[in-house]
Amino acid sequence: GSISFPEIGTIALAGLSLGDAISLIKVKVNEAFIGTEAYISLTNLRDINVLVTGNAFNPGVYTVSGNSNLLHVLNVAGGINEFGSFREINLIRNQEVVETLDMYDVLITGIYSSKTTLQSGDIIFVKPTKTLVAVTGAVKRPAKYELIEGQMLSKSIEYANGVDVQADFSNIYLDRILDGRVKPLPISNIKQFNEIEAKDGDKVFIRKHSFRSVNIEGAVLKPGTYLMAEGESLVDLIQKSGGYTENAYPFGAVYENPN
Repeated sequence: GSISFPEIGTIALAGLSLGDAISLIKVKVNEAFIGTEAYISLTNLRDINVLVTGNAFNPGVYTVSGNSNLLHVLNVAGGINEFGSFREINLIRNQEVVETLDMYDVLITGIYSSKTTLQSGDIIFVKPTKTLVAVTGAVKRPAKYELIEGQMLSKSIEYANGVDVQADFSNIYLDRILDGRVKPLPISNIKQFNEIEAKDGDKVFIRKHSFRSVNIEGAVLKPGTYLMAEGESLVDLIQKSGGYTENAYPFGAVYENPN
């Protein structure tokens, strides 16, 4: 909590980070001893006891290094269970929430900006999930995503890494639980999701265009493998491949279908 120096007195360090503590000690030494420079090193850290509770995989009291952070203690406790929220993990000290961790900042955006040093007696409380939205179909990472209050459904598509190149924007569906029944809501444009607030149990589906991989060889200008959309014909394939060469015999060809 504090250190004492002759001719300087007591310097309170409780709650400071190592960098802040070093800066404070150097200032005090420079004020007391003109022309003197202080060098500070930390030889060891004492352990602290932290309670992990709520929807953690293995809740309980854990003894960890005094230099540990929220992520480290959550990892020691086995992470968040299937009922736990990734969006609201509270650090409680003296019966007050001193910091809230949103794991999506870490997992999706790669940002972790916690500045709170853990202390013995702290409580890490993992709250239950609130709004889960399933995103499937033509998105890059189909899964269930947790949205916080007030977020629009467009956020769930953003968390799914956006739509992929096979997305059929004329076939977008939203299923929502209303009055005890699952009801489809009409979606004519994907931009509508910017204005629809997410509700627990929502299901977003974006249909994929049907493509087939087809190989063409022989007397065409660009033989190779091509993606063919649903409804395209052999004539379209020949056009994609650049058309016939000069020595092509268009009345003789072999069509092979492995199916």
